[in-house]
Amino acid sequence: MSSDDAKSYTIYVKIAQMVAQFGFITTSFFCYILIFLTVFGVSRNFGSYKYLLIIFPTVGIFFATMEVILYPNVYSHNAGYVFYSISHPFNLKKEVVRLLLCFYTGIYASTISLLSVQFLYRYWAIFDETKLRFFKGWRFSFSVIYSIIFGIIWATGILIFDEIDDYSKEYLNPQMIEKYNVDISEISGMAVVAYDSKGSIRWFNISSTFTMTFVMLVQYTIIIYCAYFMYRGMEEKLKMLSLSLRNLHKQFFKTLILQIVLPTITLFSPVILIIYVPFLDIEADLPTGIFLCAFTIYPAMDAIIVMYIVADYKKAAKSEFTNEMPF
Repeated sequence: MSSDDAKSYTIYVKIAQMVAQFGFITTSFFCYILIFLTVFGVSRNFGSYKYLLIIFPTVGIFFATMEVILYPNVYSHNAGYVFYSISHPFNLKKEVVRLLLCFYTGIYASTISLLSVQFLYRYWAIFDETKLRFFKGWRFSFSVIYSIIFGIIWATGILIFDEIDDYSKEYLNPQMIEKYNVDISEISGMAVVAYDSKGSIRWFNISSTFTMTFVMLVQYTIIIYCAYFMYRGMEEKLKMLSLSLRNLHKQFFKTLILQIVLPTITLFSPVILIIYVPFLDIEADLPTGIFLCAFTIYPAMDAIIVMYIVADYKKAAKSEFTNEMPF
């Protein structure tokens, strides 16, 4: 294998790292502004939804931070893929970094779970306001626990089922050395190889795919269900509210619509591609890790959407900016 061929794949790693750094900076900046305006700038009472508007960008900042600490990467080869990191932050041992990679995936699952919670809140705020009691007081912890549980399910599934075994090493290591100049036995990571040497499905190894699919399916079903019925019946329900509340609900609905499109592109689609391509057993070497860098950009885009569409944030931002001006 020539060094030029290896460089052709390592360049994708460098690009992904630069995008991750950009995502960390933009996410930290815009999410901090969103949190600041929610806490100190916006005068309207959003109820318990305010806590979701604070928690979601906070998790986004934490997720982006984990990204630039670990710089996770994915390489797909025929019927398998390896999810790994060559970083050793704080001189941590390889096994500890592997646990952090699992934790990183758990944060991802908690993020998409929090997104579905936001949709459920907006749905109940319009169609069944009495159920908003589940977001008040100590019951608000249910939302957090819900997201954490799905994060644990995701991370645990990867930790248990995706350990790099001898067959995975044999299947993936030659290509890892060839494409990235990396020995799979020296890195922290997890791997999935869908079929064994006889063409039979490796059921234990692909069980993580089922757990990931379950988590995504639950969250996306909630998102689509709430969005569909809000679209169908929102106008009729909003007629009973004041003009101010009608405008606010419409603004949040527009926000949520964009929060369907963007995560579909940046959060759900890359993962679906990575975990299901191995079942096709296509003879192809794909630097699929390049898609992961989109994860760190999404929280920034989400914060921008909220601040741009919801008029209260634009007014608050204008007010804060004007007050800071010395003239």
